[in-house]
Amino acid sequence: MHGHIGLFYEEETELLTPVIPFIQQGVALGERCVYLHGGEQALERVLENAVLGQEHDLKSLVLLPVRETWLKGGGFNASRLMELLRTLCTGAIGDGFKGVRVICDMGWAGWDPKRIELLGEFELGLNRFAEQNEATLLCLYNRKIFPSEQMLDLAKHHPQLVIGGKLCRNPFFVPPDRHRQAIGATLDLDVFLTAVQTAASALSDGESLRQELEQAYAALARKIYENWQEEETLRAYEKELDEKNETLLAQKRRLQTVLQHIPAILMAFDPDDRLAACNHEFERVTGFRAEEVMGKPMLELVNVEGVLREEVVTAHPPQGGDYRGREWSLRCRDGSFRSISWSNFSRYVQIPGWINWIVGIDLTPKIQAELGLRSLREELEARTGDLDAFAHAVSSDLSGQLSRIGSYCTVIKELDGAVLSPQCRELLRSIDEATFEMSGQITALQRFTTLAAGGLQPEEVDLTEMATEIAAQLKEAGSKRPVTFQVEHGMRATGDKKLLRLAIEQLLENAWNFTAGVKHPLIQFGTTQVEGERSFYLRDNGPRSADNPQVQLLAPRRLNTASHPSCGIGLATVQRIISLHRGKIWASGGIDNGSTLYFQV
Repeated sequence: MHGHIGLFYEEETELLTPVIPFIQQGVALGERCVYLHGGEQALERVLENAVLGQEHDLKSLVLLPVRETWLKGGGFNASRLMELLRTLCTGAIGDGFKGVRVICDMGWAGWDPKRIELLGEFELGLNRFAEQNEATLLCLYNRKIFPSEQMLDLAKHHPQLVIGGKLCRNPFFVPPDRHRQAIGATLDLDVFLTAVQTAASALSDGESLRQELEQAYAALARKIYENWQEEETLRAYEKELDEKNETLLAQKRRLQTVLQHIPAILMAFDPDDRLAACNHEFERVTGFRAEEVMGKPMLELVNVEGVLREEVVTAHPPQGGDYRGREWSLRCRDGSFRSISWSNFSRYVQIPGWINWIVGIDLTPKIQAELGLRSLREELEARTGDLDAFAHAVSSDLSGQLSRIGSYCTVIKELDGAVLSPQCRELLRSIDEATFEMSGQITALQRFTTLAAGGLQPEEVDLTEMATEIAAQLKEAGSKRPVTFQVEHGMRATGDKKLLRLAIEQLLENAWNFTAGVKHPLIQFGTTQVEGERSFYLRDNGPRSADNPQVQLLAPRRLNTASHPSCGIGLATVQRIISLHRGKIWASGGIDNGSTLYFQV
């Protein structure tokens, strides 16, 4: 028996009942039987046992896996399969067999439209192959994995069909040169197979069988005609589905890319709580490569002990977990551990295959930074305490000595002031002024070393009111000087009120000192825009020397205070206050035409 036979089945018994006798008959006739596996597990198990039971290695029954036949090289190639079949026929004849029987399991093409289309063309070639070679081809189709429309078309390629365990002639067989495309439905195939089965069981009544077949064929033809009319609609619908599938695939690829590159650790676990996926951040933080940890249990990766192990297991139930900010350590490749803040969204955002997927933020750098800051803070507090103690001791000692010098000068004036020469009286006056200025420097130094000792207390401050009060105090202390103050209305800022007042006092006192000796002294305090940001400025028309601290404001290590002894410490105090408010201060202007200080807080 040589030819091309089709078997369409749904249940295991419908498959094994005709296939086993087909093989047994071939072996009895001296033919070699070859099974090209395509996915049917039940038949494969039966035939594997038969192969193991062969005697003397006759190779009457040969099994070839799908990767060596249908999908060799990663895809289906009809020419390669035809060459394989010719090789099998030649080899069987060469080994002394009378022919070859090939069982072609077509399950490899199920539900894949492109493969099914290739399979249809391949089936046409099998008809020509069966005619030209000593071979019998039995093609197996599982109706559960092939669409009914394509199965109806594939059935027409077979001259013979196995129906109800019997071999029947296919009255609807279309020779290869007359084949045409058709669209059917499950009902069409059922009608078609029922008609053929009726023909097989009613051979004795030819006329009745002919009439039934004609009726079935007419019904089938009408259905095919109706389907042809719907072909354009179906094609449009198929195109729409393809576009939607492409969109979904693109979205899936984008989601995978996002999850791989987010700056957070990602771990996904399967139903057995084993690692199913991880991202690049996981590899960066732990040092593991993905392939090194795939399949590892959750509790080997998350380092917890005691009651925390139970907490971790409970937080990842089969239906997906839901928590935020759980801190558990993560094991690294070098044996160290990283402190991670974990969150689980699996219960609300479900991903197939990922029963629990969690994301984590590495807290280790933050914890280490906090420990470093705490250590630095303690060291700073200790040094600040030493500096305060040193400044207090120095200022106390210097203040005491200056007080004694001032007292001695006063006593000299009272005792011998009348008899002292003018030169001596000028020296005593200079000593007294120097003592007073040194006292101011010591006071300024004490302020500078104790700035922000209690921390900033920010609030909204009225700088206009504050500057007006300080200007009034300066005028009252030096009533003989006709200094003009111009203070802008409505100036406000957010900061520590006491520190800002100290800074404004130092700036206004500095301007007051530098305008001494100017014919028409002018001091201005207001706001302006510098590079798009609001800035405060304080301007005066007093002359400066090239080595004056205000000219060298941004280079405090080169301060020279020969002309205005308290200016250096005062400006350093201002700069320190502005820095504490995260602002900046800078100077501009000439040496002889006054100067302007700008600051931002």
